[in-house]
Amino acid sequence: MRENCGLIWGYSMGYRGRVVAVCVVILFNILRYGYYHIYLGYLFDRSFFVLTGIFLLVAWTGGRQYDVAKFYAEKDPLTNAYNRRAIDKVFKKQIYQYRSQGKKMGVVLIDLDEFKDINDTFGHQTGDELLRCVAELIMDIAKKEDYVVRWGGDEFVHVIRDLKEDTLSDYVRNLRSKLSNLDMELVQTVSASIGIAVYPDDGETFEALIQKADTSMYEMKKA
Repeated sequence: MRENCGLIWGYSMGYRGRVVAVCVVILFNILRYGYYHIYLGYLFDRSFFVLTGIFLLVAWTGGRQYDVAKFYAEKDPLTNAYNRRAIDKVFKKQIYQYRSQGKKMGVVLIDLDEFKDINDTFGHQTGDELLRCVAELIMDIAKKEDYVVRWGGDEFVHVIRDLKEDTLSDYVRNLRSKLSNLDMELVQTVSASIGIAVYPDDGETFEALIQKADTSMYEMKKA
């Protein structure tokens, strides 16, 4: 069965900026009401609600601009996966928690095979479509708490949190199967070279784990 490549992306933009901005406006208007209508004794009229509505609209708009900026600072705009800068920051925070709890984390490096040939043969638009489809496929496999990263060019990294024993081999088989069944109009066959590393067995920094996964990937290529 061919895997259909849709346009549903795995991560949505947060609401933190909008929520904080609206809460600040609500607090401000509670204080404004108390000062003008209770402390000073001014008469209450409809202009209060009009101004409150305007303030809330401005706050929501400003908060949304913050959310958009934060979203694109962390995500790759083509694939909607996390970018390298974001995962470096996230991984460092996770390390402290996992070290104290004795948990493991998987780092899977995925390098699309013959991507340059696809770009040269079918054009960059098809290449971009393939990258979006692969990112969506990995996000579909990933757990909600995992991280999918556009590592660069035709490479992705899937950070598997709270890794269970003996699941990586099944993961690799499942990923290869889904890639081979990817439904694209021009590209008939999609495959990838895959390398894996496990925290803390193969390293205690993200850089060390990526290096180990990269070595593992090239060993698989030679096999």
